[in-house]
Amino acid sequence: MFELLDEIESPDAVVWTVQTIDDAGTLRRFRLRLAWPDYDVWSPDGGVSPARVATAVVNVVLSHEGFDPLPELVDAAMVRRRLPDGDRVVASMIR
Repeated sequence: MFELLDEIESPDAVVWTVQTIDDAGTLRRFRLRLAWPDYDVWSPDGGVSPARVATAVVNVVLSHEGFDPLPELVDAAMVRRRLPDGDRVVASMIR
């Protein structure tokens, strides 16, 4: 379970604070950065909102042991670098 809190848009990316509760019931926060080129990979026509892409990315991050321990800043491109099928997994979650 998680929540995207604030959304800060800049010319090169969108950044959210993400709040989650882990299995032990501990509240944790981290930031997610979604650069526009990464957004374009998952939504080339711009038909999917950045928040929806971010939600898919966070779901992947929170369910994959490659992100444990969870860094304070997660760049969405980390999904592609750490998971061989990361692009496909995120794309399947937003379609």
